[in-house]
Amino acid sequence: MVERRRLRRRLSVVGIAVAALLVVLSAKALEVDDPCQARSAAPPAETALMPAGLSFEQIGTVTRVRKVERHVMVLAVTTKPIDEVTVLIQDAVTAAGYRPAGMDNEGFEAEVFFTTGSFAAGQARVRQSGCAGRWDIDLVLIDPEAEPQRTTLPAPIP
Repeated sequence: MVERRRLRRRLSVVGIAVAALLVVLSAKALEVDDPCQARSAAPPAETALMPAGLSFEQIGTVTRVRKVERHVMVLAVTTKPIDEVTVLIQDAVTAAGYRPAGMDNEGFEAEVFFTTGSFAAGQARVRQSGCAGRWDIDLVLIDPEAEPQRTTLPAPIP
């Protein structure tokens, strides 16, 4: 009888330990990454897609770069004030050979426009993120080095 009680206690202890382990594992599985934690920098293979001379070193962290045909899209984050960020973006894009073409700053969102030659060449949008003190940057530029797509116009009908 004493042996049976010891066996029950041991089984109870093992059962409680297993239950506790399952609770911990379940909590870990349901854990969601903190969206406000520091963002990872884009890998060098992606940042190499940015136009020559364009640097976000003074602005913030480039988190992703994509290139689709002639368009280069740069995603970044910063903790600098929006008024400072818009000027820094203008300086960075100007250093890459583009010209500023205007700006609209509403305090919670700002847009900066660029040209190259006689063409509209891009836009940067700075928006307040859901994380206090952080701003998301979306920059889209036409890559002046990329070949433009050729379009064939239909022959006029006589």
